[in-house]
Amino acid sequence: MRKTLHSREYRLMLALLVDVREARGKTQVQLAADLKMRQSDLSKIERGVRRIDFVELRHWLIALDFDAASFSQEFERRLDAVVDRTERLGAIGS
Repeated sequence: MRKTLHSREYRLMLALLVDVREARGKTQVQLAADLKMRQSDLSKIERGVRRIDFVELRHWLIALDFDAASFSQEFERRLDAVVDRTERLGAIGS
């Protein structure tokens, strides 16, 4: 399996994270304070310089009062808009 850090799907997830943060009216500084992390580290995650793992993602969503199921559904909706099914399946085995 290929690394996903620079994949279209990963960039889409990061864009969704930023959209959720902004929709909740939070700045990077505010969210970083809620998560007890540096704003610069949060910025690195949002820019795709540093990977976010599942546990961190869960903490972000809790801090943004956004449930993981809704996040996943929105991610899949956005992914469906840009990637066809055969491309999705091909990416799994790469």
